[in-house]
Amino acid sequence: MSAHSDLVTDWEGRVRGMLAGAARPEMAEWGMRVLGEGQENVAVLVGQSHVVRLPKDADGAEGVAREGRLLAELSGALTLAVPRYEFTAPNPLGPGECCVYPVVPGSVLPEREWRARGMLDDEKVARAVAEFIDEVHAFPADRAREFGVEDRDMRAEFAADLELIRAQVIPLLAAADGRELVARWERYLGEDRNFEYSPVLMHGDVSLDHLLVTGDRITGVIDFGDVQIGDPDYDLSYLWPDAGAEFVRRVQHWRGQPMDERLIGKLDFWAVADAAIDVLHAIEHDMPEFRDVSVKLVRAMLARFGDHAGSV
Repeated sequence: MSAHSDLVTDWEGRVRGMLAGAARPEMAEWGMRVLGEGQENVAVLVGQSHVVRLPKDADGAEGVAREGRLLAELSGALTLAVPRYEFTAPNPLGPGECCVYPVVPGSVLPEREWRARGMLDDEKVARAVAEFIDEVHAFPADRAREFGVEDRDMRAEFAADLELIRAQVIPLLAAADGRELVARWERYLGEDRNFEYSPVLMHGDVSLDHLLVTGDRITGVIDFGDVQIGDPDYDLSYLWPDAGAEFVRRVQHWRGQPMDERLIGKLDFWAVADAAIDVLHAIEHDMPEFRDVSVKLVRAMLARFGDHAGSV
């Protein structure tokens, strides 16, 4: 999902007040700065050693709670470092609780820096991503359900989204773009093979801005707030537009998985659909600037990604 900013102006005072009454009150006196912000959460660096992740809405709060339960066990099965909660506390920016955890090693890099360092052409990087995805997928789905991780019905979900797309997004697009968007959506939903998969635990948001880098290596992964049980192919969906087709092909090579037209069609569709769903999010939350940016992105994604949905 694309990021947007509506962080409250007095966030720092609120976070310091929360920390003063929490398990590590000395942290309230440490320096702090915003590390990053998404649709559901904001991450704040406290000192140089800890991160506070603060939900901005109910979905974010649910994600933080679910993530904490799961990662306590899942982290032991992963090669790369991931957040391990040190404590939680009442969320000063919204509902639920925020979490505090030691910094995961590595830094978030912009896409241009990934390319400048040659990391998207590096086999060891693709192999690290492949191993991470496979390790997550190997975690027992039934055990994940015990931690509150929900099953995602991809077909039902995207079918429901299409009704909202018709009502709210299509009127914002040129007629030809609107027809093309609906046609792709319907073909994705109408192809049974798109939904012939064995459900697995999926990270749900494997993207360049959630892979932490040290030098030319991936050393950590953050943001498990979107973990669900569903289509294993979906964990490639954000890498497809960000890292590119050749990088995804390398990841699939190391996973020993095919890169066929069926998968390409799904990834093309998800890239377009994600931008359209961002438009819905912006409308729901009365964010006109984000809505306009997302409408432009829908047009760009339609032009960039071919329509392979439903093809063999």
